[in-house]
Amino acid sequence: METKGSKTVSASSLTTIPIADSVVYVAIKGSLHAQDCSAFGLGQEEIKALVQKFAGSGSNVVNGITIKTNVLHAINALGQLGYKVVSSTGEAEITWTLQREI
Repeated sequence: METKGSKTVSASSLTTIPIADSVVYVAIKGSLHAQDCSAFGLGQEEIKALVQKFAGSGSNVVNGITIKTNVLHAINALGQLGYKVVSSTGEAEITWTLQREI
């Protein structure tokens, strides 16, 4: 089904679309009212930095880690590592998507 302004893209034409390998995306899920959150897609060095900064962090969740701090503190810490928020979704529990150029 096409929407107004959409274009149909065939699989063969995808090979001509340049794909940027210079951006990394991660996600953070949490509530503004909680004192912990979950992060997904982080590299080992980023995990190590967050575990050192927020004591008790690092316990595994499916495909990610728990960070023992308010989600906004975690987002600010990732900002210091070069990440920027590019989107968010949710109400009581929110997922933020962040990106960083590599």
